[in-house]
Amino acid sequence: MSREDKLTAPSKDFLADNAIQNGIREVEEEKQETQNLDIELRYTNSELEKIRKLTSILRLGKELFLESVISYVHFLFSEHKESIQKIIDEESENYQAELKQITPIENMSTKDRDRFSGKIRLSPETSNKIEQLDMKDRINECLFVGINLLYKQLVGEFKTVNDVFGETETFIKATQDLPLLRNLSNGEWAKYK
Repeated sequence: MSREDKLTAPSKDFLADNAIQNGIREVEEEKQETQNLDIELRYTNSELEKIRKLTSILRLGKELFLESVISYVHFLFSEHKESIQKIIDEESENYQAELKQITPIENMSTKDRDRFSGKIRLSPETSNKIEQLDMKDRINECLFVGINLLYKQLVGEFKTVNDVFGETETFIKATQDLPLLRNLSNGEWAKYK
């Protein structure tokens, strides 16, 4: 008698039969869920560069990072639904425009194909978040939106060192309003406490 025959053959114990059937059904359901969670990814040039920087900053593997990005979009959506929906719509258009600038995947070399595409297996929790966002058919766009939002939040759009450490209008006004250092001993400084 084969292993499968032993598992499906009726036994004298109804509870054991029921437990075996439930176990088989759960395994089959889990297989179906896992197959539904495999996602084909398509990246843009800007997206790849931001992923490289962000994974380096956060010290996360790519797969965990991508799931975290989806969670980030879900969090923002649940907190700021209308404004995030507008950003999602705008960024989705940007994603499509950037994607059109890349050679079609079927015409790419193997090296480029590996660079601009990939697969990810989403956890059931992340898959549920995608469904709540109503982006099950737009996962690549969700990732693009999340990567751009996270990049702006963590890295920003600094153009020069002066943008970070430079003298802003507020700084200049403050230096003009404050007394000179040499005048600190004459009581002028007391006005600014």
